Amino acid sequence: MSSVRKELHRRLARGKWEAYAKAPETRHISYPDEWVYAPEATIMCPRFNGGEPQRFADDLATDEIVALVADVPDGDMLTPEIRMWWKHMPDWRLVSPFDCTATDWGFTVQDTYAGTTADGRVLSLREWDYIWTDEDGHITRWDWFVDSSEWNPYLELIGLDPQALTYQAYIANYLRVGNSPQAGAERRPTRRNQTG
Repeated sequence: MSSVRKELHRRLARGKWEAYAKAPETRHISYPDEWVYAPEATIMCPRFNGGEPQRFADDLATDEIVALVADVPDGDMLTPEIRMWWKHMPDWRLVSPFDCTATDWGFTVQDTYAGTTADGRVLSLREWDYIWTDEDGHITRWDWFVDSSEWNPYLELIGLDPQALTYQAYIANYLRVGNSPQAGAERRPTRRNQTG
């Protein structure tokens, strides 16, 4: 295994984790500059599009999403998603320590997020990511998994039907709900359990 590739993959994973770990203070999500998608990069989660891999470029190509992206400051596609969660769970945050296995082909990470709803329920969500890179270190494939018993309450909270959900519908929803800096800014959450 190439130690250079392994170190790159660890940096990518750490950068993603830090973006979410620091979000309650920064109010912004930004992956490291080394985080680059290959032109044909795909994403897959069994909870979306019937589990079929989707090209990132295709997910952003609908007329509705193109129009919504035009209003996104600096093309920031990550922060609106977390603002959407903050709108429904102001204390939503990453609660797990950094957990990565870096390999020659890419890396795996496991993250846990949690937040409290207006009615006092604490919703926890564990996510497992498997991310592959090409010879240039660009991301070619991102498969991620969540337990439907944890994910479905999240989707119901934001008004999406967990059955037959598409990435396009999810992306359009978070761009509509979380595209303003005021979305989710009602209360600054505290940072807890984020050492790594």
